[in-house]
Amino acid sequence: MIDLLKSLIDWDAQPRRLVEAGTPIIASGEPTRLIFCLEDGQARDDDGHDYGAGELLLVCEALALDHYRTSVAALAPCHLVAIHQDVLESGLKRGGRLVWPLSRSIASDITRRRLAG
Repeated sequence: MIDLLKSLIDWDAQPRRLVEAGTPIIASGEPTRLIFCLEDGQARDDDGHDYGAGELLLVCEALALDHYRTSVAALAPCHLVAIHQDVLESGLKRGGRLVWPLSRSIASDITRRRLAG
């Protein structure tokens, strides 16, 4: 996933965060304007899904909702890239006018099904 993102946005210009083990990365209720990519470390969400290097955290929620519904915590020290949603939107729109709305629509469907149980 990181390789795809690097082709869409200026990867090196994105801010980084270091989160210690046991610390929340994303809190339920937090605005989805930042999407986090795990460069290194391990994390787990409230549903028990584990994340490793190269994964986007809760990307469907970030694209479908205004606020995260699920929390994610660091299981080990995590190096994160914080991508502002506007940056991702601009990158995706370079792929065509419909890429951004289609991405959000797919993410919304996935999120709705997951949250419904």
